[in-house]
Amino acid sequence: MRIEIREKTIVKKLICEILNFDINNSINGISIDSRNIKKNDLFIAMKGNRSHGSEFVNNDVLDKVSLIISDKFIDSPKAVKVLDSSQFLKNIAIDFRKKLKMKVLGITGTNGKTSTKELIVRFLKTKYKVNYSKGNHNSMTSLPLSILGFDCESDYGILEMGASKYGEIEKLCKIAKPDIGLITNISKSHLDGYQDFNSLVTTKMALYESVKKNRGTFFLNLDDTNIRINDKYHDLITYSYSDNKSDYFADLAKIQDGSLAINDVIFNVKFKSYTFAYNFLASYSIASSLGVENSNIINSLYSFSILKGRGDTIKKGDITIIDDTYNANLASMKCGIENLEFKKNKGQNIVLIIGDMLDLGEDSKDLHSELGEYISGLNFIDSVYCVGKESRFVIENINNKKINLKLFIDINSIITFLNNYDNSNTIFYIKGSRGMYMEKIIEKVFN
Repeated sequence: MRIEIREKTIVKKLICEILNFDINNSINGISIDSRNIKKNDLFIAMKGNRSHGSEFVNNDVLDKVSLIISDKFIDSPKAVKVLDSSQFLKNIAIDFRKKLKMKVLGITGTNGKTSTKELIVRFLKTKYKVNYSKGNHNSMTSLPLSILGFDCESDYGILEMGASKYGEIEKLCKIAKPDIGLITNISKSHLDGYQDFNSLVTTKMALYESVKKNRGTFFLNLDDTNIRINDKYHDLITYSYSDNKSDYFADLAKIQDGSLAINDVIFNVKFKSYTFAYNFLASYSIASSLGVENSNIINSLYSFSILKGRGDTIKKGDITIIDDTYNANLASMKCGIENLEFKKNKGQNIVLIIGDMLDLGEDSKDLHSELGEYISGLNFIDSVYCVGKESRFVIENINNKKINLKLFIDINSIITFLNNYDNSNTIFYIKGSRGMYMEKIIEKVFN
C-alpha cells in the first residue's frame, strides 16, 4: 500500500520530530510495499506474514526513496533503524491526527462496512469536503496510512475499521479518535482471532466506547441485538426497519419493487435487495443528520454502483450471475440467499454455489450446518453446489428432496463441471470466504 501525502510540510516535520533530526529531501508519499515506491517516498519496512520489507531493499528502491524506516538493520545512509516499524507508522498518524480539525467518522461491523462507507462518502461529498480510506483499507497498518493521506482543509474524514483479533478496534480508535461512530452489525465471523463470540462483540463495541469518551455521536442499529448499549449516553441517533420509534425508520415492504421509505420519504433504488437497503438506511441516517438534503442523496443514488464481489449482477444472455464472492459468514450468506426469492422468474433455475466460510474456529461445523438447515427450508432453490471441506456440513443438513446437491473438493472441480453444464435460464448466486477464491468460477466459466 502507498499513500500520497497531501500535507507534506506537516508530515515531514512530524517525522523529523520523532526521529530527532532534520531530513533534507522532500517526502511525497509513504509506502509499505517496495513494489510501488515512487520518487522521494518514505519507505517503512515492516514485518509481513511471510517476509520483512527490508529484504526487498535494492538499488532501485534506494535510488527512489528519501528515507527508509526499518526495525531491521539496512546498510545504507538512507536507512534509519527504529525499535518497531509498525509503531513508528502509528505514532506519525497519531501526531498528524492531532493536527486535523475535521470530524472523523469510524465505521466497523461484521458486514457492510465498505459499501456503507462508500454511500456515506458519496452523500457527504454533495455538501462537504471529505477525506476517506480507500477500498477496505481498515487494518492496523492501512488505517494509519489512510489518515496520513488526509488534508487539513476537509470537513469530514471517513475511516473503515476492521479487526481480526481481540482489542484491535480499541487500538484503531486510539489512532483515529473518532467523533462519530457506526457499527453496521455484529455476527459470527473471523472467530479464529477471538476467545469466543463475546470477545468479538466487546472488540467491535470499543468504537462506541471511544466515541462516548470523545463526546461524539453514535449511530445505533436497533435491529441488531448484539450491539449492546446498557448506559444512557445522550448523543445516540437510532435507526431501524422494525422499530418505528427510531430516529430513522425504514419501511422495506416495497424493496423488491425498487423503493423504500425512510421517515415517509420515498427513495427509488436500483438494487432490490435487503442487503443494500440496510446499508442505505445506515448511510442515509448519518448523511441526513449531518445536514445533507434529500435531493442530494436521491441524485447521488442514480450513479451509485455496488462494489465488485459484493452482490453485483452480471448478465450473460439468459444467464444471471450474482457475484457475492468478496467474503462470507453465516449472516451475509442468509441475507444474500434471502434476496433471491424475488429475482426468480417462471421457468428459471436458482443455483447456489457456496464455498467454505473460513476462520470460524470450533464453531465452523455448527455454522455451516445451520446454513444447510436454513437452505433446506426454502422453496425457491433448485440446486446447491458446495466447494470445500467445511461445506460438506451444509450439504449434510439440506433435507429437501426438491434441491439437487453436489459437493466439490476444490475450485477446479466445480469449474470443470460448470463448463460442461447447461447453464441456460439460470440464476447463479456465488459466495464464499476470501480464501476460497470463488471469483475464479466467474472468470473461468462465465468469462
